[in-house]
Amino acid sequence: MKKIFIALLLLFPVLVSAQGHKGSVEACSPMKNGKIYYEDQVDMDGMSQNTIFKGISKWAKKNYGKDVFLSNVVTNKKKHTILVSSTVELLLNDTDKTLVTYRMFIECFDGKYTASMTDIKYEYDPKNEKKHKDIPAEDVIANGGKGNKVSYIKNPKLFCDATYFFAENLFGDVFNSLDEDME
Repeated sequence: MKKIFIALLLLFPVLVSAQGHKGSVEACSPMKNGKIYYEDQVDMDGMSQNTIFKGISKWAKKNYGKDVFLSNVVTNKKKHTILVSSTVELLLNDTDKTLVTYRMFIECFDGKYTASMTDIKYEYDPKNEKKHKDIPAEDVIANGGKGNKVSYIKNPKLFCDATYFFAENLFGDVFNSLDEDME
């Protein structure tokens, strides 16, 4: 019993740190055609194009179709595409946050789908002066934050890592919207 207790005490810091800031990413700002561009290509073997489209469309409408001032969903049944535009609060660390606006485009095929996130902009107001200005992600996080052009953003790598993890979580939500047992 004593050994189990000691093992739990040794594991506790690892468990607590896993819940907080996710850390740093080496390639946190992938680019395509001069824009920050995150992409996820997912194989859904045996799942039809229509089932994939219906599942992701349902999820997108449920999560992004409620408040037209903050988000928008456009679906095209003929092309099996979904476009989500949204603005959400992005936590940078325990004390800093920003608003992030983005577009996610999803193309559905037989047995797979592709999701991409681009047109990312930040609204960052570190001094709470209510002077929100759209800042393109390319001006802050290009080249892992080394291309930062915004003087009042002192830690662009923080933006880069937080945006990367946000994109990864978003792609995870898309994947989770598809129940393998749907067909």
